[in-house]
Amino acid sequence: MSTDSGIPIVERAATHRLRRAIVDETGTYTYANLLDTSQAIASALLDGRSDLQEARVAFIIPPSFDYTAVLWGVWRAGGIGVPLCVSHPAPELEYVINDADADIIVAHPDYLEMLGPVAAAHSRKLICSNDLVDNERISSLPCVDIERRAMILYTSGTTGKPKGVVTTHANTCAQITTLVDFWQWRETDRTLGVLPLHHVHGIINILSCALWSGACCELMPKFDATEVWHRFMDRDFTLFMAVPTVYVRLIAHWEAAAPDEQAR
Repeated sequence: MSTDSGIPIVERAATHRLRRAIVDETGTYTYANLLDTSQAIASALLDGRSDLQEARVAFIIPPSFDYTAVLWGVWRAGGIGVPLCVSHPAPELEYVINDADADIIVAHPDYLEMLGPVAAAHSRKLICSNDLVDNERISSLPCVDIERRAMILYTSGTTGKPKGVVTTHANTCAQITTLVDFWQWRETDRTLGVLPLHHVHGIINILSCALWSGACCELMPKFDATEVWHRFMDRDFTLFMAVPTVYVRLIAHWEAAAPDEQAR
């Protein structure tokens, strides 16, 4: 399988094929799994075309291997990824889909019923993420120039409607390499991802830095303080990052625990 994609993070993955890349609720996946599945997804998205030519692909999938494979699949097909927030109601998702002018919506099975009317009302192609992941038709993929657009991420909308912020593959590469160098990421690292994957912190600082480095990222479908503490005790994590709200809740959980549990 060729990985001459022009996308640095994808090309680097080929040097770590046998290493663990993603751990989620369904199992453990290697870089080879990620490369193979994202190629299959890209082939399905292309559907006979040679290049998506920066078509916008909005997708809503909980943090997981499938989320990562779909994002990489969009990139490898030459599209622009528009990650949607899994906790947003239909009107907010509809706003982002229309504002980004997404041609395709990829939805986890749990969100098909909610997004079906949105896709129909605005003539958007709706695809179940399972159909993409299970695709067996493999085609050749375009070589994507690093200056092409990679993602549109939406702001929180605290001063008005959320605004789409466009990043190129060059932008994301610069962000990742700066953080990897400063934090001294290693391929032996293992991190826990608890942040949502529709903002930069979760997508770039945690997930993409790990995958750039050949490290392993364990993804939780959503943050749960009790579960995070249990995983801290049971796993071999080497680093963790989050936002102040998460740290406050983790500290509160520890302070409320019994002394023997605190000691653990």
